[in-house]
Amino acid sequence: MLTGENGILTQAQNAKEKSSVAEEKEKIALAYNGVKAKEKGGAVTYDELNKEFEASKTDATATEEGSKIKVKFNDTNREYIIDENGNITEAGTGSGTVTPPTKPTIDENGLFENTSTINGEPGTAMNPTIPEGFRPVDTETSTWGDGTNPPSTTSVNNGLVIEDINGSQFVWIPVPTPVSTTEEAGTENKAMAIKDDNNYIALLYDFSESGSTVQEGCSSSENYNTILNSREPAYLTHETEGDESDYNQDGSGTQIVTQVSMQNEYNAMMTSVEKYKGFYVARYELGMEGDIPVSKSQQADPDVSTQIAWENRWYGLYTKCKDYATKNNVSSSVGSSMIWGSQYDAMMNWMQKNNVNVIAEDDTKRSTFEQTGFKAEDILKNIYDLYGCHYEWTLEARSNALRIVRGGLYQDKSDGEGESAVQRTNAPAVRYENAPWHEYGDDSSRITLYVK
Repeated sequence: MLTGENGILTQAQNAKEKSSVAEEKEKIALAYNGVKAKEKGGAVTYDELNKEFEASKTDATATEEGSKIKVKFNDTNREYIIDENGNITEAGTGSGTVTPPTKPTIDENGLFENTSTINGEPGTAMNPTIPEGFRPVDTETSTWGDGTNPPSTTSVNNGLVIEDINGSQFVWIPVPTPVSTTEEAGTENKAMAIKDDNNYIALLYDFSESGSTVQEGCSSSENYNTILNSREPAYLTHETEGDESDYNQDGSGTQIVTQVSMQNEYNAMMTSVEKYKGFYVARYELGMEGDIPVSKSQQADPDVSTQIAWENRWYGLYTKCKDYATKNNVSSSVGSSMIWGSQYDAMMNWMQKNNVNVIAEDDTKRSTFEQTGFKAEDILKNIYDLYGCHYEWTLEARSNALRIVRGGLYQDKSDGEGESAVQRTNAPAVRYENAPWHEYGDDSSRITLYVK
């Protein structure tokens, strides 16, 4: 017989099919091992796999599929799944079967009633997870689409926006590779942290026109929670000017931050970023509506009050950022925090990758207002006031008494006096150090959210 299930032609076709599948799996394995070698054993990402495919002229595309990677060969339309251990299976067979999507349910206000992506597929860096209690918001430069597919790459790269029921808005920051094995590998894959046993330690970056590099020694155990260099999470050990001071106390005399709480909060945030491949950053600087922390434009909502360290010090701003989730009744789906230094760097790395010059000041865009959201031109990837408005306190530490502020300011400022004075730059990626106990009138902060 020449035809039929057992016919010679059918058997020949099946053999050809198996051979083709084996060849495609081999091409995936070669690309995977190539990335492993470059990353010195670190995490393999879909982005790096695509670079290997391009270099080898392999007509295949890798995308994220939850915690796995999906590879599609464009000529045969066959798809494969690479699991966390590097095992390769054809999609739809065995452990490689893709979980059916769980579509979001939406209430009468457009708010998600369950945490999900826009199309119900697993969350990835390029298919952001929208937390319960928030709704997707389209802007002039980014749209979420019709819900049948993930948002377009262009929209993700321009900054996708979500909003809570009270109108606070947040922008998705994709992090394809959240964790790296070494500082050197971090410079290549732009990871946010390394993992030391069960704890995460931040990777912090210096920025230049050519890119960014991890600050040498920032994740060293010798540097961790000591008086050396930049680091996070960190507890400031100076007795009168650090976290040992009376300023680090709430009304009942309880410490606001402790060494244990800093590590636990950082671990919770990074665990989420590893799972969902990103986080949300406030679209606007920290504001208050009554006693409710918000991320709103003060031009659109004049009842929102500016929050600066003059009334709050660092500790008060930290507390208000942390209280956002509880006071807005979304603590079951998100955790909130003052922006970490490594989150700010992840935002800068993402912007730099998408052609934003984060080390250059631009007075044509810089907001000279003290209210957030007042200048339409001071916007990068849908995030306002990175050139101007206020310096933004972070959780990053330097020495045993200082924490770091980022970004530009509404007014010109110099370090030093007289002829020795040095004009500060108002570039988005710039860093300055301040004492957290001091009542600075120039310093505000920015809320971040991680999905639970």
